[in-house]
Amino acid sequence: GIVQVVTLCVAFGISVSAGIFIPLLFIGACFGRALALIIGLDPRTYAIVGAAACLGGVVRVLISLTAIVTSTTSLSFFITPCMIVCLMAQTVGNWASGRPGIYDIILQLRDVPFLEEQCPEGAMHANIRARNVMKTGVITIGTQVKVSDLLKLLRAHDFSDFPVVDRDANGHGEGALVGSISRVDLLALLSRPDIFFSPETESSIEDKALSFSELDSARPILPLPGLEAKNIGRDLSAEDKKKYVHLSPYIQIAPHTFDGHGSAERAYEMFRCLGLRKLLVVDKRFRPIGIITRHELVLLEEIGVEKETITAKSMRSVIYTNLSDFKDHFE
Repeated sequence: GIVQVVTLCVAFGISVSAGIFIPLLFIGACFGRALALIIGLDPRTYAIVGAAACLGGVVRVLISLTAIVTSTTSLSFFITPCMIVCLMAQTVGNWASGRPGIYDIILQLRDVPFLEEQCPEGAMHANIRARNVMKTGVITIGTQVKVSDLLKLLRAHDFSDFPVVDRDANGHGEGALVGSISRVDLLALLSRPDIFFSPETESSIEDKALSFSELDSARPILPLPGLEAKNIGRDLSAEDKKKYVHLSPYIQIAPHTFDGHGSAERAYEMFRCLGLRKLLVVDKRFRPIGIITRHELVLLEEIGVEKETITAKSMRSVIYTNLSDFKDHFE
């Protein structure tokens, strides 16, 4: 058991296929069996209970872990002792470390906020709109864009998707949202100079459109090894950069959107239920005015919370930023 603990501490977090679920069960079973042999009790019973306690103290789960242990052992009468030891392990772990379970900590270290199933209580009773929590300054692309402008955009921003609006290369148009296009697809289009066009040859744009198979084969392999921002489009000639590219055949025409005057609670529920990565906020003319991500929605948990609690929580996690300013904005 001690050897397994040392091995788990060394191996966990490095780029090897070594999880913590089964090792923690093994470690708990070893220590539970050792304790039973010392005090002269049934080692099998204490091995099962010790495995549940060890895993429960690290991951801080209760009901699911009890169900897993009792179902894998086919011992239904172990529900009560497993529930008790998991509850005690969770309580002791919270008291000893003052932090959540290991998986919650991993999410925090990776800057991925966890959204609860229900919208925070404080936000449900506050008159907060989507426009109050969204991130402004959305970077948009027109349906027709100059190749040199597209290169500047991709080099300046590393977003995975870009909203596409009704705007031509000269900036004419209402700016209404028509869809979105991924960064990978934009890079694929830049690798095909044969689809670029000049204003005087606009009538032949449809003839140059790529099929899905052609676009898929032109997509770069993720995670784009060695592709730095300065290297994007370096193979294009000066003549190619003066031309234009038409994005309409390649956009996703139905991105998830939300009205800026809509309730932030409803935006939270929509984001959580659909499992979105982002939610575009539009005005009454369907023009993009902002974007909502997990980082904006997680701040709703701080509505109605004392400022001292917010400060303490922000010191323990990297995902909370400018919480006091956010709270003062609505109070």
